[in-house]
Amino acid sequence: MAKLSTFLNGQRKEFRNVIYLDAGDMLQGSVDVFQDVTAQYDRPSLAAEAFNILGCYATVLGNHDFSVGVPSYDRFFRTIKCPVLGANVYYETPGDFLPPYRMYETKGVKIAILGMSTPLSNIQQPKDRRELDVADVVETAKYWMPILKEKKEADVVIGLFHSGYDGGRNEDGVTENAVRRILNEVPGFNLILYGHDHRARCLKTVDCNGDSVLLLNTGPFMTNAGVATISVTRGDKLEVKVDGELVNITDQEPDRKFMKRLSGWFDDVKEYSDSVVGVLAQPLEANSVLWDRSTQMDFIHSIQMRFDGADVSLASLGSERLYFPAGDITIRDMFELYSSDNFMVSVMMKGSEILKVLENSASQFYNTVSDGNGGLLKSRRRQLSNLVTAAGIRYEIDVTKPDGKRVSIISMSDGTPFDPDRMYRTTINAHQYFGTSLPRLIGLTPAEFRSRLNSSSPADIRFYMITAIALSHETDQKYVVNRMTDWSLVPRDIVSDCLAKDTVNFNNTEARTSFNRTN
Repeated sequence: MAKLSTFLNGQRKEFRNVIYLDAGDMLQGSVDVFQDVTAQYDRPSLAAEAFNILGCYATVLGNHDFSVGVPSYDRFFRTIKCPVLGANVYYETPGDFLPPYRMYETKGVKIAILGMSTPLSNIQQPKDRRELDVADVVETAKYWMPILKEKKEADVVIGLFHSGYDGGRNEDGVTENAVRRILNEVPGFNLILYGHDHRARCLKTVDCNGDSVLLLNTGPFMTNAGVATISVTRGDKLEVKVDGELVNITDQEPDRKFMKRLSGWFDDVKEYSDSVVGVLAQPLEANSVLWDRSTQMDFIHSIQMRFDGADVSLASLGSERLYFPAGDITIRDMFELYSSDNFMVSVMMKGSEILKVLENSASQFYNTVSDGNGGLLKSRRRQLSNLVTAAGIRYEIDVTKPDGKRVSIISMSDGTPFDPDRMYRTTINAHQYFGTSLPRLIGLTPAEFRSRLNSSSPADIRFYMITAIALSHETDQKYVVNRMTDWSLVPRDIVSDCLAKDTVNFNNTEARTSFNRTN
């Protein structure tokens, strides 16, 4: 952001009318904002202060800005000096929560900036959410365009959207990424600045009337600035020309004034990142996660099993780093250990549905083998984050059987019978809950799946991980990860022989030979 400040300063020296706009997702996703919303809530919002220094003219809320909860975005509203727009975000009528648009006028030219958020925000929210509705982006644009053009007499209309280009229309009719639909259904925009899908784009195209529209998406993490130059000529007919480009700003010198004004925050974040959360009694590793116990996975399950009286936990790895040594673990390590701001969700799932989830996961990672000479593990291209394991139950994966018939759930972890027809209180993460793949996998629509909701955690999983380790540290105890998973690959002899010869090398050789020695 300090580099963006330098770039903006240069633009303002060269041009008279520079408007800086931002498309949202500022309150979640990095260690600085995590500290800001969890440990520094008694001071002004860091993100808003940064926007103020940059001279932001208007912004919108992203879905992740909703996810952090009412206290965090209320604090953002109280600190930021520019309007946060939300034409489709309201209680009962448009405009009763956020202003729908902002007008900018220079030399008689009127520019309207219409701001909207993705309707995904309706479902990607903790339960403390006010009764807000995030309406359809396209229908909202149809409502406001005549008002901006006729009542407000806008010469130029800019769309500022936290909504991707295309896709994400689910069984509920919610369109997550609506920019392409706006082009096809709503004429009148001259420029659309958008985010959410993390795909950088600079494209001059046309709307449904054949009029020119420039699309700009800078991509994530402020590596680019999206620059649009709008030229307006008055004659017999108003002529609006919009050109644009994406400018990589990573080589800009950080603005010293920006850095100085936020130096206290920066020093706090550095100290916070390097602070010791606690002491691990054993390594947190995932080298053996495909065939044996993983303390990383057990750690995640231990947190999820404590939430809302869970019977079962379904979890995936939260990191690409497979090994954290015993000893001190820092906040910085915790962000590597679980990289997503993912809160926990408790839902009711039938035993047979839990079985389907585990069968699907097994089919992604294991070939069917008949003896110890086969290649057991599938391609390395399969991301380990897609592997789902369970806690609360005992189960086996028979690698000699075909896809869909490999998993046998033996019992609950305490030895009581497992019932495929019974509903179990199951903890999953928010990505699994909000996505469409899990409901589709178990034969439900997203709406049907969401009707199974028991509760959602007020904070993300990482917060509970940090708290658990810190509580042990306060009593001078090392943090011990107890075994939570109770599953195995069978037949043992075939699995052992396959792993000894495996060449896919998902993980290290020592982990595979350890399996051979202990099994």
